[in-house]
Amino acid sequence: MNFKKIFTLLFSLVLLCTAAAQEEANISENQNIELIVLNDTENAASNETQQAQEIEEIIFKNFIPKEFKLGDAQFSIQIQNNKNEAVKNVLAYVSGKGFSTYDVTPVDTLESGEKGYILVNGNFKESGLINLTIKIDQKTFYQEINILGESEDDIKKAEVLVRQQEEKKRQLKDLSSNLEILKSNYSDLEKQLAQKEDEGYNIKDINLEDLKKNIRDAQAGILGEHVEEARVDIGLTGEELSSIENKMMNLKKLSAIKRFKENIILFSSIAGAIITFFALYELLKKKSKEATTRIETIKQKAVKKEEPKNQEQDNQGKSAEKQEK
Repeated sequence: MNFKKIFTLLFSLVLLCTAAAQEEANISENQNIELIVLNDTENAASNETQQAQEIEEIIFKNFIPKEFKLGDAQFSIQIQNNKNEAVKNVLAYVSGKGFSTYDVTPVDTLESGEKGYILVNGNFKESGLINLTIKIDQKTFYQEINILGESEDDIKKAEVLVRQQEEKKRQLKDLSSNLEILKSNYSDLEKQLAQKEDEGYNIKDINLEDLKKNIRDAQAGILGEHVEEARVDIGLTGEELSSIENKMMNLKKLSAIKRFKENIILFSSIAGAIITFFALYELLKKKSKEATTRIETIKQKAVKKEEPKNQEQDNQGKSAEKQEK
């Protein structure tokens, strides 16, 4: 295991321990001043909710195709995640005159800014222009589509539509095969890159994030049966893969002095992180003790205030008993 991995592991442990120490230090104070903290939390949550509502989280991008035959049909709904975090298991609920849904394939995971496709299988029982209502993540969108009927013109259009669908399936199959090859090459590239790093090569200028994004986009395009988008994304994936392979061929090993300096920096960072952790832990313990002492003082004052009142009530009770006698 190289020094960077050791540093990452230790730093993660420091963060976990720090979080645990923070939680332990705050338990006593949180239990006793819960009402004050609760009010502040509610106000902050209210402000965050209001800000979140002002941002459109899921964007409706496309609907493919827009013309169908009567009977069973499949279409895809392209969406984009506009949140600052990933969303999971995004479903669509589709309704319209003469349409019934019997299967929906959701988007499993959609990263921030990423596009994806929801697949819907259903049945059309009425021909003509139909306005579909699409509900996604508590948002409502509308899409007009055309359902071909039994007229002579519609029958001819339906025949053309069938041929187009068959050609699309063939193209998607070819694109899927090409993508599998690229994914295999990407997996090999990751292994080679890790090996180069272990051997002491300088890999700082190599970034695989764009390549991974292109692969995800291509997969989404194939799933959504969007041939042109999938073809573009596969082309970009191939170009990016070739570019990174060329960069790897020209990698240079770090000099012994530079590797030594980097290791010294890593050791210094590890030592600094450990020292910081212990200092923070002691500070949190001190803060916890001070909070507990302050709360006990408040309780004692409250008890002392109550004692005269209780004594006065007892005296009044005894006076009342004497008068009755």
